[in-house]
Amino acid sequence: MSSLTTMIPPPFFEIFYRQYRKPILAVSCLIMTLSFIIGGILFWKRLERLDAESLLSHASSVEQWRVLVDRYPRSQASANALLLIAGAQSQKQHWEESCKTYREFLKYFPYHPLAISSYIGIAMNKDAAGNSQEALSALQQAVARYPKAYGAPEALLFEAKIMTRLGKKAEAKKLLQTIMTQYPDSLVSTLVLKQREKPPQ
Repeated sequence: MSSLTTMIPPPFFEIFYRQYRKPILAVSCLIMTLSFIIGGILFWKRLERLDAESLLSHASSVEQWRVLVDRYPRSQASANALLLIAGAQSQKQHWEESCKTYREFLKYFPYHPLAISSYIGIAMNKDAAGNSQEALSALQQAVARYPKAYGAPEALLFEAKIMTRLGKKAEAKKLLQTIMTQYPDSLVSTLVLKQREKPPQ
């Protein structure tokens, strides 16, 4: 009986483990190390996000928002802070500074849902500063880069208003028609339609 037992070969996995013991242990250690590293990074990112959000909730000035941007430049809170900074600069009629901040937003957050707002903000600044052509250029870039964004019909409407003011009524009419055909379900399209339905005064 004992002789038969000694003739039974060890299981396949036991043979495999004996043969590749060192590589298996090395791979296992590597996986554990990577798990700790990834876990640490995720934990650190979460702490950064919470701290950035806390800073944003307590900030109320351009200086405080800038501290947040400098400390956490790629965070969602930083994106919000940049838009707040640009808006505050625009309110103070610091048009060029505001445009610079909007461009900073576009540089770091080109795929942000509010990215088109930066182009519209630049256009508003340029228009307020008396530079209609650069305002039109910014609006055209907004629609070209973000044609499906919520702000696309708003950019077209703003462009139409500038065209009308410049006496280019045919171009303005074409832009309004584009709003109604390409963005029929938008609030802007509804407003344009109501305006058209108003009897002339």
